[in-house]
Amino acid sequence: MRFRVLLILSLLIFTFNANSQTLQEKAEIDSLFSVVYNSINNRPDSGLVAASSLESILLLGENSRGLATLYRYVAQTFEQKANYDKVIEYSQKSIKLFRPLGDSMGVALNFTTLGNAYKFIGKKKESLEFYIKSAELRKKFGTSSDYATALYALGNSYYELADYAKCESYYLQALSFFEQDKDTSRLADMYFNMGNLLNVKNELDRSLDFYEKSLIYYESLGDEYMFPRIWGTIGRNFYNRGDMSKAKTYFLKAEKGFEEFEDKFNYCHNQALLSRTEYNLENYDVALIYAEKVNQLANEIGALRYSMEAQLLFKLIYLAKGDFEMAFASLDRYDDLSDSLYSLEKEKTIKELTIKYETELKEQEIEKLSSEKELQEKEILLATTEKNAYMIAVVFAIALALAILAFFTQRQKAIQLRSEKALSERNTQINTLLREQEVSTLNALLEGQEKERLRIAEELHDRLGSLLSAIKLNFNGWIGKRDLSQDEVEDYSAKTSGLLDEAVTEVRRVSHNLSTGQVSRYGLVGSMEDLAATVNRSDSIKMKVLHFNLGERLPIELETGIYRIVQEMLANVLKHANAKEFTVQLSKTDNSVILTAEDDGKGFDYKEARKRGGIGLHNIDNRVKKFGGQFSVDSSPGKGTIFTFEFPLEA
Repeated sequence: MRFRVLLILSLLIFTFNANSQTLQEKAEIDSLFSVVYNSINNRPDSGLVAASSLESILLLGENSRGLATLYRYVAQTFEQKANYDKVIEYSQKSIKLFRPLGDSMGVALNFTTLGNAYKFIGKKKESLEFYIKSAELRKKFGTSSDYATALYALGNSYYELADYAKCESYYLQALSFFEQDKDTSRLADMYFNMGNLLNVKNELDRSLDFYEKSLIYYESLGDEYMFPRIWGTIGRNFYNRGDMSKAKTYFLKAEKGFEEFEDKFNYCHNQALLSRTEYNLENYDVALIYAEKVNQLANEIGALRYSMEAQLLFKLIYLAKGDFEMAFASLDRYDDLSDSLYSLEKEKTIKELTIKYETELKEQEIEKLSSEKELQEKEILLATTEKNAYMIAVVFAIALALAILAFFTQRQKAIQLRSEKALSERNTQINTLLREQEVSTLNALLEGQEKERLRIAEELHDRLGSLLSAIKLNFNGWIGKRDLSQDEVEDYSAKTSGLLDEAVTEVRRVSHNLSTGQVSRYGLVGSMEDLAATVNRSDSIKMKVLHFNLGERLPIELETGIYRIVQEMLANVLKHANAKEFTVQLSKTDNSVILTAEDDGKGFDYKEARKRGGIGLHNIDNRVKKFGGQFSVDSSPGKGTIFTFEFPLEA
């Protein structure tokens, strides 16, 4: 009896202590959640420290909803720190917990975060897929504001993909919801982005209307940080119109704003626009000052692309000032920076592949840890029926410590083995892709050669063949008639001589089209100047040829190859660029020949063009590789195109 009373008292004391502990734990959880949420935008590092403590508590309490929400907040925190690998990792962990709970809006919010992350690491297709999934869930389970936010994100995604028609469609749908809700903050942002979209579409009047609406809303919100950004975009609007004076006025206003807010990146971008504006106004000395500011600030903030932009500005300005030596020195620095950028992008790609494999490994380890935890819980439950609370705590602590030690030892070995396997598989994939690329390049070259043979055969058959047949018929007619007068003999002779002259002319034309003979006879510079003269007579485009230090002839194969590349470039410009001027510059250094081809046309997305597999670009690539050269492209829609080639010379 006495034992039963003691047992009941012990249970009551244990229950009271457990309830008190539960209340304290709940208060601690709420406090930590508040710290994490309020630190997302302003103090991300502090938020992550609080999140680590909160995660330990939620894991012990098996609080799935709390963990799902925490992981979503952690993903958003890493988004502020631009650590997109962690954003993806924690968003996926949050989704796995939200789905069994039936929380569709929690999943939708994570889809939007994933869309943002994939967009910033350059995976636009995956980003679009997540935005679409988010929109579908928000439309079904969320409010009109939730759905409008998803439509807005979709529009931004299509803007990144340069599908401007779909972008405008989603923007206008989102605008209708925001205007109904009178959401001033969203409207200010949307009007600004609509202005940017219409600026790209060259609908400059509509674009300016939306910029002005956006400025009104931001003024009502008191958001002065956005003022210089809007002034800068209005400046670009007038720049695109060709009104350089108004463009300069707005760029100068934006300059003061960016300087005041210490927005170095946008300040650097604005300086580049001012330099181009002064260049177009033929204020070359002022343009040079702005270009030097761009170069200095780009080096300070580590913006490699703006360092490249500065060198392009130097090249344009020095050429306009007639300082060809400085212009070509700037071009050399641009090429060096372009190579550095290529190396950085390559390293980034390898890092993304490595992170992908490591993420898969971590997910497998998490599943393994969950299974081991379930087994431990069953053992603990069995032990509670046999031992008192104190012994349970001791045994559990020892077992947990041993399990964690064993787990981390096994995981380290597993990670090492899987990393080695993943690295081997990745190297195999890279080698396979390289072999496929070599085969594809060879096939394209053979196909081009076969087309050239067919074209020559057709010209010989259709033109020269028909002339020779006519000469033969004329001879047969002459030979078949025995009694011919002197006039008839002279008539047959004149016709035959005329046909032979046409045949000789046709042979010369076919030979001229093959170009090798022309380049061999007149040289590379003479042949290109002859090509420019022919093009300029057509009045369809103005072609210029500039050359430096080319007093001596180059190897004939290299001269012919460069001439072919220029022909291919000219063909592409005439077909696609809608340009008014096409400028070719040739220069020779001790070790190389540099070719620059520039047009003022509508430009293009080089990466997309390579994906589409254009034959012209493929032929250029093959010819450059044939001579061990390399080339870079600077182009974007609406801003013209600059191709820069470098061919090594044997010592």
